[in-house]
Order: sequence, then C-alpha cells, then structure tokens
Amino acid sequence: MVKSMTGYGQATQKLDELQLSVEVKTVNHRFLDFSFKMPRELMALEDRMKSQVKQYFERGRVDIFVNVNGKTETNQAIHVNWPLLNQYIDRVEEIKQHKNLSGQLDIEQLFQIEDAFVIEEEDHINSEVEQAILDALGEALSRVDRMRIDEGEALKTDVYQFAQEIEQLTKSLDRDKDKFKQNYYEKVTNRLNEFVADANVDENRLLQEIAILTDKGDITEEITRLLSHVEQVKSLLQQDGSIGRRLDFLTQELHREANTIGSKSNDVQVSKVTVDLKSVIEKIKEQVQNIE
Repeated sequence: MVKSMTGYGQATQKLDELQLSVEVKTVNHRFLDFSFKMPRELMALEDRMKSQVKQYFERGRVDIFVNVNGKTETNQAIHVNWPLLNQYIDRVEEIKQHKNLSGQLDIEQLFQIEDAFVIEEEDHINSEVEQAILDALGEALSRVDRMRIDEGEALKTDVYQFAQEIEQLTKSLDRDKDKFKQNYYEKVTNRLNEFVADANVDENRLLQEIAILTDKGDITEEITRLLSHVEQVKSLLQQDGSIGRRLDFLTQELHREANTIGSKSNDVQVSKVTVDLKSVIEKIKEQVQNIE
C-alpha cells in the first residue's frame, strides 16, 4: 500500500459542557515531525499523542490543533507561604518584646496577610477530558490516514505509468543501440581519416584507437541499469510501509544513467530520447517527494 504524506482530518467530542475539537494536517517531510497547538494544560498529553500518531505514520510533518470550548474542571490547591508567614510572626514577637506589648495573633488575622496563602490550579485537567481528547485525536488520525491512502493510490498509478514510459523509451534505445554504436564508429573513423590523411599512421593502431573511442560511446550498460531501476521502482510500488526514500534514491539513479547516455552519444535520435527520459524522470521525482 502506497501512502501520500498529505492529509487532513478533524473530529469532535462532547463532554458535559465541553466541546473538544482536534484537527490534524500532514504534509511531506523527510522524517516524522510534530507540531502541537493546544492549551497549556494539555501539554502533558504530548507524548501520548505522539505515540498515537506513530501508529499511523512513519514520515511527514504532522500539525495537531486542539481546541477546548467551555469551562474545564481543573483541580485547585492552597499553598502556605511559610517563609513569609514565619517572618511576619517573628516580627510581631519582636515588636511585643521591644515595646512591652501583649496580645496574640488569631487565625483570622493570619488570613489577612497578603501573599501568605496562594491558590494554584494544577497544570492538568481530569482524566475524562484527557481521554476524550485522545479519542478525538484517534478519529482525526483515522480520517487523515484514509486520505493519505486514497491519494497514495493515485500517486502509485502515476508513478507506475511514468515507469512504464521510461521502460518503453529505454527499450527503444536498446533496440537501436547497435545502430547507434555503428554510426558513432563511422563518424569517429571518418574524422580520424580526414585528420591523418597525409600522415604516416599505423592502420592497426588507428583501428584500435577507434575501437576504444567507440566503446566509450556504447550505452549498453546504462540501458541495463535503467531497466533494472525501473523494475525496482515497480517492485517497491507493490510493497507496504514507507517506500518514499527508496523511490527517491532510485529516481536519482535513473537521472544519473540518463545523463550518462546523453553525454556519451552525439546521435540526434539518442539525444531526443534522452531528453524525453529526463522529462519523465522529473515527473516521477515530483510525485515521489510526496510518498511516505
């Protein structure tokens, strides 16, 4: 199964007075990368949310947006500012001794001391809300995955078609490679004969040099490698899992062989086929960039 790295999914959950919404957007990326936009009190859920994402995707940038509408029930805690309170009591005792005063502090007076008691809200929300958010994330991820699969099938069809075109173009070169080689041989021979027409050159030595030059114009190995790479592309398209990086590598190899063929031959027909090859390979490259 071929998957695209582009997708979108959204899901909502309702819990009492709360409306929870999770959106997930994915685009292509070399690795699996995360971005979270959600209330601060939900940050503790990041690791669990990442684990959920990894169950679906191996590559791509994943943007997760969480919105909570309504009043969340957060736990509150009262903390005593003991350093401040102790100083306050100590100063009162000093005043009493210094001025020879009497009297006792009562609890009501302690509560009047500013900053002696601090009310803090805990940085997390209750487990029911957390689970509802994770459930919504699961639904959104499932929808993104479905979109990535559908788009991946379209990409697979396109890449397979382009691979077929490359195979046909390469086979056309293969059918005529001997003719191209002979034409190259004749061109080299004629030019060398013109150059040494009036010189005393050993004919056998000349023929050896021509043969060496002609071998340099032989594109048999490049054709063989092109056809092998095409078969590997087709084989990868039938596999499951993340195949995008391997397809990208094969695309680079296809391009390398096409460039070598173009540089080896000055035949007009070979040059035309090489240009067509490069054009199709570029189309594959564009599609492969979005395959997981």
